[in-house]
Amino acid sequence: MNDEHTAAADPEPTMSSPRLEQFQDEVAKLKVTGGGANPERLGAQWGIGLTIFGLIVSFISWWSALNAGTFEDIHRAAIFALIGVSISVIGIVLWLRNSMTRYLRYWIIRLVYEQREQTEQIVKALRDK
Repeated sequence: MNDEHTAAADPEPTMSSPRLEQFQDEVAKLKVTGGGANPERLGAQWGIGLTIFGLIVSFISWWSALNAGTFEDIHRAAIFALIGVSISVIGIVLWLRNSMTRYLRYWIIRLVYEQREQTEQIVKALRDK
């Protein structure tokens, strides 16, 4: 009973040491460098760039609307400010999409390796019976 209590108190890690090393090796292989080979990183950089560009356009448009003398100039500046905000929103969405793709790819690979480990444990337990 003491052994069962110790086993219950000290749960076995999800992935065994050899399986964990294999998983880490596979993840290390996915770390490809280079702009063309890594579209998520390039997309995230474009998203940040578009966001900054859109905010600059919006700020300049807002500033010109403050100094505008006619109603038409104010509307023109407001339209450009709206275009700048839209570019910023597109940049944020692009950055989020590419950042989440990289993050979720890691977790999908981890899930696959954990499921393989669990399957091997179940097969081993069934064979031992």
